[in-house]
Amino acid sequence: MVIGFLLLTLVVGLYYSRKVKTFREYAVGNKQFATATLVATVLATRFGGGTLIRTVESVHSGGLYWIGIWLLACLNIWLISKLTLRMGPFMHHFSIAESIGSVYGKYPKVITAFASICSAIAALAGQITAMSMAIRMCINVANPQSIIILSSVILIIYSTFGGIRAVTFTDVLQLITFTLVIPLLAGSIFAKIDITSTEIISFLQAQQKFQFKNVYHYDLKLIGMLCLILSNLVANIQAVTIQRVYMSTNPIQANRVFLYASIFGTLIVGCIILIGLFVFIIAPELPQDKVWNYIMGTIPSFFKGFISISLLAMTMSTADSYLNTCSVMVSHDIIGTLENIRFPYVHRFRLARFITPIVKTFLQKKIAHPLLFIRLIALIVGLISMVVAWHCNDLLKLLLKVFDFSVPIITAPYILAIFGFRSSSYTALIGMIVGAFSILTWNKWVQPMVINGSFFCMLANGLAMLAAHYLLPQPAGTGWVPPDKTYQQVQQEKERMKRRNKRERAAFFTKENLTKLKPNAITVVLVGIYLVIVSLVSNYYYNGQAKDFWKCLPFCMLGAVYIGYVAFFTNKISDWVVGSCWFFSLLIALPLHLLLNCCLCKALLFPFLLFFIHGAVLLWALPLYWSLRGVLVTMGIIMVICCCKSTILWPASTELLPVLIAGLCLLIGIVYFKYQNRMQQERVTYFLQQNEYKASYELKKLAYSEELPTASSPQNALAQEGTILEKAIQNVTQSIAFVNSTTPFLKEDFQSILDKFAEWAYYFRSRAKRQDQLLLQPSIILLEALIDAGEVAYQKEKGYLPGLWVEEFVNMPATMLGDREQLVRLLFLAFSYVRQSSVSPRAPITLQLQSTQLRYKKREPLEEKESPDCITFPALALVVHTENKQIPLPTLQAVYDVESPATTQPVDPFVSQHKVNLRKKNLASIVHAHYGLLLLPHAEQLVCLLPLDVTQVREEMLGLSLPREAGTQEEASITPHEKTVSLAKLSAFHDWIPSFESIDPFLIAEILLLLRRCYGFKRHASGQLFYVRAVGIAEWVAAWTDGHAKLVYATLLYDLVRYTRLPLSYIKGNYNMGVYCFVENVIAIDSRERLEESLLAIANRLKESLQKEHISVLYVKLAERLYDLKHASGYKDPAVVQAMAKESLTIDVELAQRYGEPGMAILLKQAAEEALLINKQ
Repeated sequence: MVIGFLLLTLVVGLYYSRKVKTFREYAVGNKQFATATLVATVLATRFGGGTLIRTVESVHSGGLYWIGIWLLACLNIWLISKLTLRMGPFMHHFSIAESIGSVYGKYPKVITAFASICSAIAALAGQITAMSMAIRMCINVANPQSIIILSSVILIIYSTFGGIRAVTFTDVLQLITFTLVIPLLAGSIFAKIDITSTEIISFLQAQQKFQFKNVYHYDLKLIGMLCLILSNLVANIQAVTIQRVYMSTNPIQANRVFLYASIFGTLIVGCIILIGLFVFIIAPELPQDKVWNYIMGTIPSFFKGFISISLLAMTMSTADSYLNTCSVMVSHDIIGTLENIRFPYVHRFRLARFITPIVKTFLQKKIAHPLLFIRLIALIVGLISMVVAWHCNDLLKLLLKVFDFSVPIITAPYILAIFGFRSSSYTALIGMIVGAFSILTWNKWVQPMVINGSFFCMLANGLAMLAAHYLLPQPAGTGWVPPDKTYQQVQQEKERMKRRNKRERAAFFTKENLTKLKPNAITVVLVGIYLVIVSLVSNYYYNGQAKDFWKCLPFCMLGAVYIGYVAFFTNKISDWVVGSCWFFSLLIALPLHLLLNCCLCKALLFPFLLFFIHGAVLLWALPLYWSLRGVLVTMGIIMVICCCKSTILWPASTELLPVLIAGLCLLIGIVYFKYQNRMQQERVTYFLQQNEYKASYELKKLAYSEELPTASSPQNALAQEGTILEKAIQNVTQSIAFVNSTTPFLKEDFQSILDKFAEWAYYFRSRAKRQDQLLLQPSIILLEALIDAGEVAYQKEKGYLPGLWVEEFVNMPATMLGDREQLVRLLFLAFSYVRQSSVSPRAPITLQLQSTQLRYKKREPLEEKESPDCITFPALALVVHTENKQIPLPTLQAVYDVESPATTQPVDPFVSQHKVNLRKKNLASIVHAHYGLLLLPHAEQLVCLLPLDVTQVREEMLGLSLPREAGTQEEASITPHEKTVSLAKLSAFHDWIPSFESIDPFLIAEILLLLRRCYGFKRHASGQLFYVRAVGIAEWVAAWTDGHAKLVYATLLYDLVRYTRLPLSYIKGNYNMGVYCFVENVIAIDSRERLEESLLAIANRLKESLQKEHISVLYVKLAERLYDLKHASGYKDPAVVQAMAKESLTIDVELAQRYGEPGMAILLKQAAEEALLINKQ
């Protein structure tokens, strides 16, 4: 069985050594190990065979003294978990020696490597000794030395040839082996105990070594125990442990690895302690060196093989890790450093004459065959450890040697380094020399008193370094440096969580939240009955005299009030009043009742029972945050009362222990399930809101997704599409209420709404109920609160925090004005976009906040040669990226042009086009709705540019002035009759246009309101009011295209851009992207010659998709020309009419015949001829 396990270990080790091709893979692997794998190798390295043997023997002989030492020893793994967050600058190193060398120089690096190797050799010797003891105890063979040699050779072989990858996966196998065997061994020994549990507790209480008063009293033994605990606490900061840290992907994973390892390590230590405890109960008089012989004699013979395998697994899992660490440090830290050291002249140091050839020989081997060289080093170190094991077989002495070589010399410089201390080599050398001399002196004069001095020598090392640093001159660049970004990110994340919790606590006592605390009737009745029963029982327990009834009367009355409320006052009191009374009464009454019982009681058993029952009721009935704190505060007060009350009687251990175990399990279970329930409810609420948002978005998308119809479009397809759109529009109209949920939008109110456009527009925006309405709902948002909300949204969506690091530049504003819901969604989408593109799925995300400006152009198409005016607004740049140092960060400009071709359509060249469309669609829509820009410089980078005040941008865009072509007649020149007629035309158009199934009547109403506001009663050169002219052109376009929605919208908006200063950014931000594209196409092709060239080029290339788009431009241009020709009598300049008519006869008619319908050409020809005739007259 043992031989089979050894061969299986060898096969696993050699199998996982196949892919080791580089020194990095040999030393720390590819840094892509799973967290569970790293936890397994940390535990397998931490618990060697010597740990099992020493712990069982020491618990049997020392009792509580060693139980306390071994339980507190698990804190050294937890301490590493706290330090890992500061190890970010060293995560790319191979060993602790390299880290110390990067801070203090090459000489401290070599000393660290030598000290670590000596410590590792002592640890290896201890494991070989433990292996020898295990085999002698478990297996009766004629020559046990052969098994020892075979085991040592096997671990040397796979450690030498496989590197850290083979060591890690064999550690997993070995951890599984001994974690299965140890509990079975404890259970097997417990089955041999022939007394009851009560008798076991009584027996242990009668033993002096298990009594607190006899063990933990001040004497030399207690001082020795505390010194050993302190040394063990920092002893885990050694080369083999730090190598496990550097195998992790990042400090965050390393933190989780050692945190989990500390929890599972405590369970393993507990099982080992139980073995020693059970052996003591069975045979309390055994000497320490006979404990394991007794264990082997009491267990079945077939189980001895499993014990032997377990001990071999524990020793080999620790030994192979030390062996790998030693080989890495010799090759990389010692030989690699000596390669760069220039030896002094021969006449100054004659020893260099002998060292130089040896070093050169090793260097030549290392350079020529690096992996072969490092494997040779591992073999040599393993053989040296075997020699040491032959000469020293005392496990405790070997353990203390491990402490003496590492703790006084290495620990202090490394702890100072990870906390940001930077100093010269001489400072580190002074500290190391002081530590070495301190431990030598201590071992000579103090160690004989059984007091370990490793911890105090480490303190001497650290104090000497600090004194040398501040007393001696130091080079530039030394001192204390701040933590790296990973540590700051974790601390920043904790601060944001505290800030959110503080806001939640501050908002808890509002009426809305107190209303949610109102319990149901069954809960109130059950708690009321519970209060009455517990009050009566407690009164009976304290002798039940009538004069003492007042003590329970208040709590009986409170229970009666609860029951009476349900019977007589249900739904008669405000919900928030009921919730507040319920909250405060329970939070005060139950702890107060418990404290009263503690003051009256003579024995603690009943108060302990009350504490757990009251705590369970409190945790079940009230919010977890407040109820948990109430339980903890009550527990603290009870402990103080019990300690201060001298006459109190503590219950027997047999009674107290089951109550404590059952009560703690009950409270922990309630806290866990209530926390999980709260998290699930929050996520369900969040997903319901998101589903509602997505449904409304899809509905809106469906209503505006029809394609451009042409003359050749099949009528049945249009009819089918119209049926779908009709249903969608019905759903939209049913879900939107412009005034409130009960007042419909009436056609008769249209003219009055136009007359009071400003008030109506403000009311429309302020009463908007849906997030996906075309107009924003801006509000003042604190940037700090916005980032918190985005982080919470990511956590609710993904189940974990994004690992966000926020960088704010100087002079950043504290607030911005925008749509809060959309901006929170924007942050979530940005984090998700960057996270999905990241190589590491849990790498931190950086959010940079910088100030910039956005510039919007005011287009004036009739004066193309002049430079357009621009509007510039202050903006906020949100730069989201990963910590991939291979990708350069984008450089932000001082000013961005919103309508620049380079920024209108962001393209990510690093991701497939299909994925880009899926990821950036919602991002782009939210950014464009805020008149901003979305830039994608890389797959792991994203830049969102948003104006700080979206309301200011909108108002400035709508505060327009007309160009010179647009006449100067004001409202005073408009007669009341003409005003009535023009408004009647608007009303008629508003009534007629929804007859086309694809037209949204509410969107048409909004556009008409915008026309009235921007145009006022200004006239076109033809004499027609601008908004009347726009409606007339849209009628022709709707008639020619069968009411194509996007084209009708674009026709109405086109004149706003052409004849006013309305920027295209306003259309892009407030309307469908297809409408924006149509308007931009019409603006881009303004002259007849350019339109002719574009259409001919399309015809030659036969690009149908582009042909549709440009034909839409033709429809708008021809409808505009037809309307102006029909109103030619209003032009004051006959030359303009003549040129317009001749251009139509020569170009427009031909274009209509070639690309449009025959009726279009006939109408244009007739209108042009009539215009020429009117012009002659």
